[in-house]
Amino acid sequence: MRWWFLPLTMATLTAAAVFANRADDCADCSDCAHKSAPAVRSLATRFTYKAVVPEVPKGTRTLNLWLPIPSDSPWQKVKELVVDSPGPYRITQEPKYGNRMVFVPVSEPSAPVTVTVSFLVERKEVRVLASHQEREKANACSSNCTCASCQESRRLAALAVQPETLVPVGGRFLTIANEITQGKTERMAKLRALYDHVVATFEYDYQRASPKLGEGDVAFVCDFRKGNCTDFHSYLISLVRSLGIPAYLEFGFALAGIPLPSPLPKEGKIGGYHCWTWLYDEQVGWFPVDASDARRWVDAGQADKKDYLFGNLVLERSAVAVSRGRDIQLEPKQKGDSLKYFIYPYGEADGQAVKVNWELTYQLP
Repeated sequence: MRWWFLPLTMATLTAAAVFANRADDCADCSDCAHKSAPAVRSLATRFTYKAVVPEVPKGTRTLNLWLPIPSDSPWQKVKELVVDSPGPYRITQEPKYGNRMVFVPVSEPSAPVTVTVSFLVERKEVRVLASHQEREKANACSSNCTCASCQESRRLAALAVQPETLVPVGGRFLTIANEITQGKTERMAKLRALYDHVVATFEYDYQRASPKLGEGDVAFVCDFRKGNCTDFHSYLISLVRSLGIPAYLEFGFALAGIPLPSPLPKEGKIGGYHCWTWLYDEQVGWFPVDASDARRWVDAGQADKKDYLFGNLVLERSAVAVSRGRDIQLEPKQKGDSLKYFIYPYGEADGQAVKVNWELTYQLP
């Protein structure tokens, strides 16, 4: 028997919205004039995410499989979520960052085990600092506002200054951050200096030469000076947090590479994730930066994109936000170690990690 999940119930959506109301966004609320910046463009994309466990150890009693799924936010709405699984499943949410997932426990499994999730994402272009006018509107709440969005933002800000397993805070990285921001007193000026430093001094690893590519190992990448988006942004986050400023990673998927094709293909297969960083300024609130894409646009001869990507995201390169944060404990908790990040499916057979192949495709209307 196959199990299908049609659009979420209102109760489920409400519960998800209360906890996962993203602090990477500025949510509307009735208690104040807290509004997200107006979007210039939008994109509706249907994603189909398939996870396959090709082999299951002999004698396995229970196979647990977790697939990440996106959450609603003022920048995106998730609709028409459908799950095709070999048995019952649950939609769960981990408490640290509010990341959602489909959890599928399979008793007495026989390989291959396949779970497919599809969903429609209506995504607005993330523009927070695109103009002076939008910057003024980005954080209209008072400093003592008690709306749900502001309370979640404060909780996230407290979390987003802490060290993580591969993202140290202080020490060497405080020294570097202080050197880069010397003479600057305003937080926004310090953040821009750190962003410019990363874009200018790091190379994007097009040839995948790094032995730790994508691990976001800050101690390593600080010396290697080359990596992918996780490496760029983990280093940036370490510098920012060392100054006591909140910052965190957000993971999602892009529909195309750099430079963008014109026109954008109506359908395609996505080869890997993309990520960007959210920073916090007391006047503006949360805003995104994409240092790795800035480097790639500079390499592609379009250096003007670098300025835009401080405070804004390119829509086609951030077509969906799926998860955020690092050192993730799933829900229910996995038996293995915390995940470095949660953007791909993860599986365990009787508590031991197993290989999970994945395929992600997209379709535009």
